[in-house]
Amino acid sequence: MKNAENGDQNSENRLRSLLLFVDLLARKNRLDPEKALTIFKALLASSEDSGLSDEDISLKMGYKQSDVRRILRTFYMYKLARYRRGKHPETGATRFYWYIDVNLLNSVLLWRKKAVLEKLKYRLQYEEENYFYRCPRDKTRYTFEEAYSYEFICPKCGSVLEEEDNTEIKKILSEYIKRLEEEIIEDERKIQSS
Repeated sequence: MKNAENGDQNSENRLRSLLLFVDLLARKNRLDPEKALTIFKALLASSEDSGLSDEDISLKMGYKQSDVRRILRTFYMYKLARYRRGKHPETGATRFYWYIDVNLLNSVLLWRKKAVLEKLKYRLQYEEENYFYRCPRDKTRYTFEEAYSYEFICPKCGSVLEEEDNTEIKKILSEYIKRLEEEIIEDERKIQSS
């Protein structure tokens, strides 16, 4: 019973992470996040055999076909969605039926996690290799070199810059890195065993 609950919890966490990724992807590419999430969920519910055409999605959801196509192209570009060619049932014209390849999705999520891990490691290294100063008024943060060039006076307001202790930032980054490394190992194990 407990394994089933853990499996359900993992599936929910994975779906939540995936939907967050779709939301961020939409925002990054200046797409409507609500439309992108709705389309993604519809594709997730369809099978590879049936898939959904851009026309079907547009009619079903009331979105402009150009918006739907732009979202689908973005999903394809980031390897979130795939398509198969087919024929329109009435006209015989070529249609593209879009679907989510769950196996590919796991690899994409793993790849994104690895990219985030590299950024976190880079940020931790930056925090470890620098000393920081902060303006007590507007909280602007400066490296030692920047603070030195301003003679430890905030260039915006004239306040004396205060040395910052970044121990907590380094601790948090280290914890995120450790947790993400563990997730990556677990995800790689799952992908290899499937």
